Amino acid sequence: MEAKDRYLAIAVLTFGLVYTMAAWNLPRASVGNPFGPVYFPLGLGLLVTFVGLVMLIQSFRSGQEEHKPALKRGDYAVRVLIAVSLCVGYALMFNRLGFVISTFAFLSVFLMFLNGLKKWLLSASVAFLYTIGVWYLFEKIFLINLP
Repeated sequence: MEAKDRYLAIAVLTFGLVYTMAAWNLPRASVGNPFGPVYFPLGLGLLVTFVGLVMLIQSFRSGQEEHKPALKRGDYAVRVLIAVSLCVGYALMFNRLGFVISTFAFLSVFLMFLNGLKKWLLSASVAFLYTIGVWYLFEKIFLINLP
């Protein structure tokens, strides 16, 4: 792996460790389980730390292999700009179209952008299942109304 991949792994690992320490220092609940508000952030921090550690180990294991860049620098910048534009478009249409329509449209287009148009059916299927799954989770289980 390139040095920038190793730097990214170190950054993710450091972020995970700092986040885990910050989660551990969250105030405890005065009613019920005192660690109740700490469980999720602590678990998330540990997960990010684990991912960073795995990335770092992989960067050292594959250090001898040669990797050719998949995209040229200009192509990469264009792809990032398109991804950011899609995210901004999603944020702009979210309140007008609602969660289900805007999330399905955003995910479909974004996944087709990443996977290519040849896999449009897979992209649309994943977007549909994810959108309906999240909607069901929030509306029916958590009883939280989505726009």
